[in-house]
Amino acid sequence: MSVYLIRASETKKLHGIVWGSLDQIWDVVDEIEEPEFFEYAKLKPGGLISPTGIDPAKSSETRFSEIPPLPNGGFLPADLDPSERTFDALFDPDDLRWRRFDDTLGKHGMVSRIMASIDAHNGDTP
Repeated sequence: MSVYLIRASETKKLHGIVWGSLDQIWDVVDEIEEPEFFEYAKLKPGGLISPTGIDPAKSSETRFSEIPPLPNGGFLPADLDPSERTFDALFDPDDLRWRRFDDTLGKHGMVSRIMASIDAHNGDTP
């Protein structure tokens, strides 16, 4: 299992950190938006760590006014410090190798798998 950053292809705004196989992350993105509008980059080992520990969240409230924004949208969690590699990926994401989801749609994602199954059932295999 790998960890990926997801960003909008057009605006380059970060939309999340996801983990799993390419099939799985395609499906995760597909739950919120059409994956062809996004691109992904595999992250190197790293992470977000709290030196003091964090109590479990009891609400969905956020404190955005207290959190420094990332250069291309989004915020780092207030109580988590990124490792050096994670910091570099979040603050200079253009140095990562980005791939568009539409480049991989033929091989990945639930919709593509369903369509391939239908085509195979109908004898329309490529």
